[in-house]
Amino acid sequence: MLFKFKYSTWKPNHSTLRSVVAELEAFHSLANLHGLASVRADLGNLNTFLTTQRTMCARLVNHIHTRKPELAYLLDYLPAVEPRFRGPATSERASLNDGVTQVRQGRLGDCWLIATLAACENAKPGFTSGLIERKVDNTHTSAVRLHAPRLRKVAVTHRVPRRHRAGDNHLGANNASLVEKAVASLVHSYVRIQFNFAGTALWLLTGSWCPARPVPRDLGVVQGWLDSGRPVVASTLINRRGARRLPREDDPDRWVGVMAGHVYVVRGVLRCDEDGHPGADEPWRVHVHNPLGGTEGEPRRTDLYLSAAQFRRAFLSVNVGPVL
Repeated sequence: MLFKFKYSTWKPNHSTLRSVVAELEAFHSLANLHGLASVRADLGNLNTFLTTQRTMCARLVNHIHTRKPELAYLLDYLPAVEPRFRGPATSERASLNDGVTQVRQGRLGDCWLIATLAACENAKPGFTSGLIERKVDNTHTSAVRLHAPRLRKVAVTHRVPRRHRAGDNHLGANNASLVEKAVASLVHSYVRIQFNFAGTALWLLTGSWCPARPVPRDLGVVQGWLDSGRPVVASTLINRRGARRLPREDDPDRWVGVMAGHVYVVRGVLRCDEDGHPGADEPWRVHVHNPLGGTEGEPRRTDLYLSAAQFRRAFLSVNVGPVL
């Protein structure tokens, strides 16, 4: 069937989600017949309408990833459906890879999510890339598997914020950026994914409810969790001063800084000193990692090596995920 309108003069009816999806199906047919370049003007008209329809945008993305996955590639031409950025609305494309993913928190206050994602990657290297389904016929969009509340595939483009987002160790846009964007898509905004709990992130990423539990007195318990392939994160108490001073055991005149209201990744248990240097005669310490990363020096370092007593003193609770 041939369409009875010209691309540059067609004025679509945007009244309901059904009509928007119907219009996208028409764009899809036109793109197949004449090439995508010939329908971009009409996509621009639709994008202009969707700019003021945040609820419609969210429903559209949800509808596409559950019922019309073949239309997902058109989202790359509709910037209005993207979750609202925090800060400048400049974007770049994430570079995806298979296998191990570096995970570092950016300028968003979403340590609850990024620390948990890093913990899952620590427990099972390649976990982050395993959440992403790339499309062979479309290099601009992917589907991210999340539990919200049931398992669903969130269709997202590879366009991510240039500044306020997660990334690799140098904050380059990568797999972690795309997973973060998928979570932001669920609530239509990057701002809204700030300030939550690690248990929520474990549900989103694994589908298992993992409530907070007291910090164990025995580091052997932590070692057992990690050895079994379970992600572990530790949360600190909110403090109006922003950080807590924790005296070092090897030198009471020195101290380490622990961020308040923050989630850390528990990476391992080993015999080492407080600077992380291993030794057979050293006491057992837990290695906790700040997902903010970077070139932090003394006293608030990215990686801390704490005794059982320091661990209990510095952290309020831990969350332990399922075996991955």
